[in-house]
Formats: sequence, structure tokens, C-alpha cells
Amino acid sequence: GGLLADEMGLGKTLQIISALSDSGSAPLSPALIIAPGSLLENWRRELSKFAPHLKVMKHHGTLRTGRPSELKDYDVVVTSYDNAVRDNSLLNMIAWKVIVLDEAQFIRNPDAQRTRAVKRLQREAGLAVTGTPVENRLLDLWSIMDFVLPGHLGDAKTFETSFSNDVDGAARLEPLVSPLMLRRRIADVAQDLPRRIDIPQVVELDDHEAA
Repeated sequence: GGLLADEMGLGKTLQIISALSDSGSAPLSPALIIAPGSLLENWRRELSKFAPHLKVMKHHGTLRTGRPSELKDYDVVVTSYDNAVRDNSLLNMIAWKVIVLDEAQFIRNPDAQRTRAVKRLQREAGLAVTGTPVENRLLDLWSIMDFVLPGHLGDAKTFETSFSNDVDGAARLEPLVSPLMLRRRIADVAQDLPRRIDIPQVVELDDHEAA
């Protein structure tokens, strides 16, 4: 398992597709990608573009299957957090090689229904993808890491008493999570990116907008 915590625009989706497309000796199939509903079509489109050899199903909408045998026919199943709750029993009938959580901050609350539903699913490996591994408190990161590698940081209560919500607590936590985290910032890869193109655009404002 692992946590991919890049800043926006650095190709997290493409990195995941690359891993699913060529994972070395054994294929990561079947794989389940759980993402916000608004991103499912983007995942389907990107998989089709960059890994056309993978059979992909978007498990979404009123006509989605209720039979695990149909899901097993695909290399990658893409579904939403809401469907991970609604169809939890169905999705739990499959032993997934890997479950990928896109926008993994969606499970930052350990007590939320969708967090519990996602963590219940059978998986050999868990991969969390997010640009914001900590939104409000260090427990956010605990909840995500508890999906990636259950038990690595202990239980929630022990974690909260061990790591205070301050710079000192974060500094003591960092060595425990950094071996499981791939983190890139724009500053780290700026030399690999093309030069920014600035295009001046004239915008007409009326008096109200100008004010």
C-alpha cells in the first residue's frame, strides 16, 4: 500500500494508470478505483486513452450490475464513494488486487459511513491519492493511512494521544509515514515542466464589475 500526495496538476491519475497498466511480474487485476462521482468519466476516458488494453467498467448509475461475476470480467472497475456504501456487499464479494482511492481526503473522518465502507472491502493492497493528506487535523492522515496499511499507526485513540495537533506532533509522525508516501511538489519538478506560457487577455468590465 501507499499514499500518493502530489500537488494539483502533477499527473497523479497518469501515475496510477501506469502502475495498473504495467505492474511488473503480476497484473494488478482486478483493480477497483473509488473516486468522487464527478471524476468517474474522467477516469474512464484517461484509462481508455493511456491503457486501451485494460478492460474498464464504470460501475455507476441506475443500471449498474448487482452480480459480482460481471465485475470480475474487467481489469479495472471505477465507482464512486456513494456506490462503495450502497453496493458494499457486492464489492466485498471480490478480492481486489488493489483498491485505489482518488481524492482520499474523502475518508479523513474515521467515523464516517463511507470511510467504514471503504475500509471493509477486501484488498491485497490499498493506494490513496490526494493533494491534501491533512485538511484539519493529523487524524485525517491517520484515517487515510489506516486504509493504506491497517494497524501501522495503531488505533485512532492511541494515535490521538501520541501525536499532538501541532508542528511537534507532525514532525514525530513524519518518519512513520514518509516511507509509505510518494510526495511531489511543483517546486520539486519545476525543471521537468515546460516553461509557463502567459497569454494576456483583454477583459471588458462594466462599471459595476470594475468597482
